[in-house]
Amino acid sequence: MPEPQQSASRTPYTVPEEPKASLASNILAIVGFIILIVVVIWGLVHLASISRGWFSSFFGGSDTVIEVSAPESATSGIPFSVSWKYDEPTSGTYALLYRCESGLAFQTPAPSGNIMNGIPCGAAFTVSGEEKRVSVTPFLSGNSALDIPISIIFMPGLPAATSTAQAGATGTRAQGSATVKISPVSAPAPTPSPTTPTTPTPAPLTPPSPTPAPTPAPTSRPSTPADLSVYIISASTDASGQGVVTFDIANVGGTRSGTYYFTAQLPTVSGYTYSSPAQTSLTPGSHVVNTLRFSQGRSGVVSISIATPDANGSNNYASQSVNAPYPYGTYNYLPTGQAGNYSYQAQYSSVSYPYTYPQYPYQTYPYNYQYQTYPSNYNQYPYTSQYPYSQQYPYSAYYPYAY
Repeated sequence: MPEPQQSASRTPYTVPEEPKASLASNILAIVGFIILIVVVIWGLVHLASISRGWFSSFFGGSDTVIEVSAPESATSGIPFSVSWKYDEPTSGTYALLYRCESGLAFQTPAPSGNIMNGIPCGAAFTVSGEEKRVSVTPFLSGNSALDIPISIIFMPGLPAATSTAQAGATGTRAQGSATVKISPVSAPAPTPSPTTPTTPTPAPLTPPSPTPAPTPAPTSRPSTPADLSVYIISASTDASGQGVVTFDIANVGGTRSGTYYFTAQLPTVSGYTYSSPAQTSLTPGSHVVNTLRFSQGRSGVVSISIATPDANGSNNYASQSVNAPYPYGTYNYLPTGQAGNYSYQAQYSSVSYPYTYPQYPYQTYPYNYQYQTYPSNYNQYPYTSQYPYSQQYPYSAYYPYAY
């Protein structure tokens, strides 16, 4: 039997009403929304300026590339110009850069213009950016040409009052390059000189020259032994007893004579023999003239003798007579080295003087000298025959000389 249904009792739910916003709240919400939009827009603008360099590097933007112009080729030692174009976003400096190569160097004029400054390779060299042009001079010591890229770099400055965000926005560095072919100095080609055509000159006709007669070869003289000969050229004695003898010694053989000696017998009062020192060797055909001078010469014979072992001895002796003007010396001399008493007889033992000396007439002189007649027999030489003369130094002690 079905149970009777009972209806469940439900409690009624009352929905609360939302409070209505006031006018002030609406105004504040609108202002805050506007401020938020402004901040977002400002951040996007600065973000775009900061990321401009990044995006330009990714997409190849032309704002960071410097357009560099340089000649395609240059010669060592000849300057050329490098120019560029670039709109700087901010102030900065320019620098020149090239890679290092063996035997290559660049120079640029100093600001004064009087000297040249060397540009180091592999390092940024600051140049003036006012005219955006620089003059460089290459120097290449090698023999082959080189392709050298020359780069111009822009380096922006950083003012002290610039914020970090601005520094990031304006710190973009730009760069550009151009390749130049540097050639060494080539030696100038020699200029060919113009050739003048020459007219051939006919050769002159030379008359035939007579054939000279052959000169007979000299016959060789057979080699013979040395042979010295002597002959007297002159011999004389003057009135004072001074004698001179001149003689010639010659080598009439075929070889050298070697050292030789000679002796001379001279006609002096006591006789004198002269012996020569060693004489120089004589070559074949040569001769020498000798002269001897001596004192106390008298009449006699002069003889010359050569002492040499040559092949022919018959011509090694020569002699000649000498006549003196008068006999030199009339005294009898003792032999050489002897001394003794020698009676000297004076030829005149007394002299008569016939002159009588008169008295002098001077009576005022305190003494009256009476001069008697000089004795007629005055023994002038006391050494008479009754007074023997003792010879202490004999006359024979005086020797003649020869030279």
